[in-house]
Parts: sequence; structure tokens; C-alpha cells
Amino acid sequence: MNFSKYRLSFSSEDDGTFWPGVVELPVEDIKQEKNIENKTIFNSNPRLFTALGLIILLSLFFTNKSSALILLIIAVLIASKEWFDMFEYGIIIPYPFLLFSSIAPMLIVYYYELSLIYISFFILPIGLIIYTGSFISYGIYEKFGSLFIFHTWFSLGITSIVFILKSNILFFTYFAIISISISDTLAYEIGRRYGKRKLIEHISPNKTIEGLIAGLLSGTIAMFTNLVINTQTTPLNALLISFIFICFGVLGDLFVSKIKRTLSVKDSSSLLPGHGGLLDRVDSYLLSFPVLLLFSQFSYLIP
Repeated sequence: MNFSKYRLSFSSEDDGTFWPGVVELPVEDIKQEKNIENKTIFNSNPRLFTALGLIILLSLFFTNKSSALILLIIAVLIASKEWFDMFEYGIIIPYPFLLFSSIAPMLIVYYYELSLIYISFFILPIGLIIYTGSFISYGIYEKFGSLFIFHTWFSLGITSIVFILKSNILFFTYFAIISISISDTLAYEIGRRYGKRKLIEHISPNKTIEGLIAGLLSGTIAMFTNLVINTQTTPLNALLISFIFICFGVLGDLFVSKIKRTLSVKDSSSLLPGHGGLLDRVDSYLLSFPVLLLFSQFSYLIP
């Protein structure tokens, strides 16, 4: 029986006494009761429901290549803002610089060809030097390094997804993304339930070796199936590519974890319940897809 309602109706100035007109309950007990009452299925496992929502959103946009490109641009708008906020660029490095850094190479690769990507990678440094040299005279050098990490890591990563999208059938890119998601999900769930040995505790204390193994196996199987069904890759080569693809997804996740640890930030934002920010959700793709791009460009070297 919940007596907390009586606490709102009666009061006592004599602490520590009990008389029939007063029912005293500890404040902590009241909070616990309210938490139990407010607990829902979503609150019990928000990560799972958020992941399902993201898969539905991905499926809705991946009905054709143009809408898939729009989804990637939306992701860039959000993830770039999260990076901008994490490093507190302010007026030192404007937010549009980050948008140009990532969207320009995407559009060049999608509408023209991969060899022209160098154009955007020349323009950004020139524009940055002109801007900072003309208007800003303080605190610029400590920000440059993080911007060029973004310019190479994030921009090349998202552009690699666009190239794979353009060069292959739509469902190949879709299932490549799903393969990474399966790997991440299984790694998290197995690690949370059965993980005992920490992977790299000083970078990401929640990751375990058991979760890593589960993620590698599940992701490799999913990507292997994708390659065999949607490409002409031989089974042996498909297995090799799939394993390396998923491994670099894990490295991408650890890379962002290291950056956040350096900044003393837990998540890039609170946009996605159970996951953090969008940047936390796409970090695995940003190293795995460049590797997939390299395999596609140098496939003739694989026996």
C-alpha cells in the first residue's frame, strides 16, 4: 500500500515522533516507488528500441539511391554538429566548414567520380587559412588538429559509404550497414550479459572480449552472406573481406571512444536513448567502409 499521499496532507514539526495524524516515510522510498511506477518497457531497454527505430528509418530511406543519399546528408548535418559541440569550436571554426568538409566530397563522388574527390580536400584548407588569417587571431592552432581529423576520418568515411552506394546495387549497401549493426548489437548484448574479461578498459570500460568475439562472428557471417548473394565475390574472398570489414568497424568504435575519453565526454549527445549521439552510432561505419572501398578498387590483387 502506498502511504506517500498522506505525506502531502499532514505534517509534523516534531521530527522523530509518531502520532496518529502523521505517517512519515523516507524520501528515498518515495522516489523508488515513483521510479517503479514510471518504469515502462522502453525504459527497461531503450537501446534495443532505439536500434529497432533506426533500422525502420534506414529501411524507409533505402527504397532508392536518391533517398538513401538524403538520409546520409541528414546524418552528416547531425553528426557534424555533435563534433562541433564536443570540441567547442565556437567562432574559431564555423559549423559550415564541417558541413563543407563532409558534404562536398559526398556530392562529388556521387554525381561525378571518385578521382575528383581531391577538389574538396584542397578547398577546405585554403578556405580555413583565409578565414582564420583574416578574422581570428586567438586559439586557432589547438582546434586545427581536430578539424583535420574530422576532415580525413569522418569525411572519407561518409564519402566511402556514398561510393559503395553508387557503385553497387542498393541492397548491398543496406545489408553492409545492417551487418555492422548486427555486430554492434550482439557485441553489446553478449558483453553485457556474459562478458567477464575487459577488452581495453582504459578506452572503453564496458567492452569485453566475449562481446568482441560475438560481434566479430555475427557481423562476419552477415557480411559474408551479403557479399555472396549480392556480388560475384568467391566464398573464400568474401569471408576474408567480411572479417576485415567487421574488424575495422570495431576499430572505428574504439577510435571515437578514445576521442571522447580524451575530452572527458561520455556521449557525443543525448539524441538517441541508450546509444548517445548519432556520431556514437555511425562511428563503426566510418572506418569499415573505406576498407570496403579499397577492396573494391584493388580487387584484382586478391587471388
